Amino acid sequence: MLSQKSTTDSRVGRRSGRFWGRTALPLVAALSASVFAAAPAMAQDDQDVTELSVWFAREYTVPSREQLDAFEAETGITLTVDVQPNDNLFSQLIRMRDAGLQLPDVVHLDGFLGPVVATAGVVVPIQDIVDDWAADDPEGFAEIYESTWADGTWEGALYGMANTASMEEVYFRTDWLAEVGVTGAPATWDEVLEFARSTKEARPDAVPFGWWAQRGNGANAMYSMMAAMGVPFDGSVPDLQSEAGLYMIGFLQTLAREELVSGDVTAWNDDNMRGGYVASNIGMMLDSAPTSGDLADAGLVAGENFRIVPMPTSRTGGSDDGVLVSPARTFFVTSGAVERGAKDEAGLVLRFLMDPEVALEVMLEGADPHRTDAVLGDPEAVAQWMPVWNDTNIEAFRNQGSFPVDLDFPAAEDVVERFNEYVMSNPDMDPAAIAEEWQANFAAIRE
Repeated sequence: MLSQKSTTDSRVGRRSGRFWGRTALPLVAALSASVFAAAPAMAQDDQDVTELSVWFAREYTVPSREQLDAFEAETGITLTVDVQPNDNLFSQLIRMRDAGLQLPDVVHLDGFLGPVVATAGVVVPIQDIVDDWAADDPEGFAEIYESTWADGTWEGALYGMANTASMEEVYFRTDWLAEVGVTGAPATWDEVLEFARSTKEARPDAVPFGWWAQRGNGANAMYSMMAAMGVPFDGSVPDLQSEAGLYMIGFLQTLAREELVSGDVTAWNDDNMRGGYVASNIGMMLDSAPTSGDLADAGLVAGENFRIVPMPTSRTGGSDDGVLVSPARTFFVTSGAVERGAKDEAGLVLRFLMDPEVALEVMLEGADPHRTDAVLGDPEAVAQWMPVWNDTNIEAFRNQGSFPVDLDFPAAEDVVERFNEYVMSNPDMDPAAIAEEWQANFAAIRE
């Protein structure tokens, strides 16, 4: 069992012999010639590194002072941490690099920005330090999910550790559905619609399905849903004219046409959806597991009056059509760390952030689940963090595919959000006509 509070003699300390490994001794700052060829930055001469700067994306993802002190005791390295919640942080990093300013050594960004910062030379490949990690701690490293590295890879090179992810799941009110004889869970997207219709039957005055289509919101949910339905992607661009693309358009139109969503759906954002579910004004929604922690005070108890299950990967049944993917927050090592000879030390930070004691601690503070069985394979740790999750939820999270990204993602994200708004505003339009029009809009971002 993992303890909720850690000290210097906790699991971090017990694992130090293999966790920090040979690089925790006099650390090597010079990089091999092969790494020089892969990264735009050049390392300085060997030197002692006693301080590293780490920028986190959210306050609740920062390890506690006790954990930071434990890291310093183990390695002799002080971590200077800062929280930078700016969604345009990648632009700030590029400007800093261009101005010759010292970059932080490790940065925490949305994973879909990986291609942008990698191409800009702000972050560097990390395969060498990850290989060292695997060699030093094969047992612990083997517990990390493959998606951690797959989501951090761009053009065949590993740039980041996508250690946390926000997996969209289907929330539904089992008590309402039971009133109209519906039990079990939706196993296909067709059944999701049927559950929404049954919810409407049970509670005519409630919003059956809490979808949201306010412009500027919802891209991550759209990408996750499209991937689960089997929509093919060319990088970040979906194929709307595929069989799955047309099905997805029809699915959203059905929600609007049959009044299974709010009449104000194009003005709704995720706060409207979550607030409505907490207030028992909504019967179903797609959201990540941590949201369930806000429901107990509203009298919603998992297993008693609601459930959450992974999104289906079958549209109509009979076969799996899609794959589950999640937007991941990712830690990157910057070119600044390489330039000052601190890449290996930055690699120790990645190990530290994936340590199970650290991972569980920040998960209990509100961070997304960490992609490791060192936490999610421990039933008592899961019970502390998210008792609503069972083996089915964990298995789905463990076996996720890669989130569809490329250099065009920032532009494609905007098109996806406008597309969602358009579809929900035109429930009676021919899906093929919508697909043709909006495929052209996606094609325009490639020009």
